[in-house]
Amino acid sequence: MNILVGCLSLTMLAFITISSRIPVEIQLSAGTTAMAIITASFLIISSALALLGKPRWRHLMLLAALAFYGSILVQNALLLAQSQGSLVPASKLTSHVFRSGLEIAINLWALLSLRTKQYFNRELAAP
Repeated sequence: MNILVGCLSLTMLAFITISSRIPVEIQLSAGTTAMAIITASFLIISSALALLGKPRWRHLMLLAALAFYGSILVQNALLLAQSQGSLVPASKLTSHVFRSGLEIAINLWALLSLRTKQYFNRELAAP
């Protein structure tokens, strides 16, 4: 799931950056673009390596998920707090906050569960 979300994020980021149909008011700055590329790429790479059974990458995947989804959650929560006169409807911001919180909860559950720990400990014990 993280790999798909990261790839989708990079695809949409490329569209927003390259497309002439995007209004100037909502175009991203160079710093914002760089940060989005870094967090999405880190999410993709760490998730792929964790799925390959690399034990240390499980924690890095969790860190990447917290950085990626946490930044979306905080951004939308701040926009929601200032939603009066916003370009984005409050219901959409609320759904983004909820979805990001759910993604964080799923990653915490999946990466810190007993079965996951057993899986990675088995990999460490193998010759």
